[in-house]
Amino acid sequence: MNAIDRMNSNVSSFSKTDRRIYEAIRKFPESFAHESISHLSESAGFTKPALTRFAQRIGFSGYAEFQYQLAQDLEERAAAPDAETNAEVYGRLLTAVDEGLAPEVVEALVQRICASRSVFLYGSNLSALPAEELYIALQFVPGVVAVLPQLDTTPFFSPDDVLIVYSAARGDRHQALMQHLRHEGVTRPHCVLVTTNGKHALRRNFDEVIVLPTAALSEGNHSILSDTFAFLMFNDRLTAALDQRS
Repeated sequence: MNAIDRMNSNVSSFSKTDRRIYEAIRKFPESFAHESISHLSESAGFTKPALTRFAQRIGFSGYAEFQYQLAQDLEERAAAPDAETNAEVYGRLLTAVDEGLAPEVVEALVQRICASRSVFLYGSNLSALPAEELYIALQFVPGVVAVLPQLDTTPFFSPDDVLIVYSAARGDRHQALMQHLRHEGVTRPHCVLVTTNGKHALRRNFDEVIVLPTAALSEGNHSILSDTFAFLMFNDRLTAALDQRS
């Protein structure tokens, strides 16, 4: 079994740190296949022991052996004559999101948005684009007030507000916001997490969690944008349902 298959088959048993490393490798496989462990430790924010433990957890003697196998896997995938293109992978991903989103889930969120006082949208890094896109789309929905706060600000919420957070991996940038909402006496809006990580570290802070599919590392030549594509397809379904109510 190659390095990619070993990672994908062990996801369910990963610790929080392992999951963070896996998500980083999934998004930047070439970097983890070719850069030194010292450079990765500095640039990606993982300690050398954490990277070594990750490699050992999936069956390698250490990070060097894992890195060598990952580089081989990527070379073989690129040279495979029947390898899927990014367009094919992303097309299949969009179809999976579209078909996997239960109509009742979309309709329930549409009703909540239409009945809200304000809809607050948060996203960071690659998840910022879908938050911004939905913010723009909601400007054209009669009666809906959309707000796109700065990540370092905490608005005053009411119980009639809806908070939608897009977060693919672990949501570090949203920790302070969630901590604020847990304080006694703080008014909470209805909190919705849209993610591609079913084991998201912050999921217990939300009233509703919508988990979308994403592309596995072994698919296509790059999966860096797979989470963003999934979020944008979710937005498409949501805005289409909102348009039908307008």
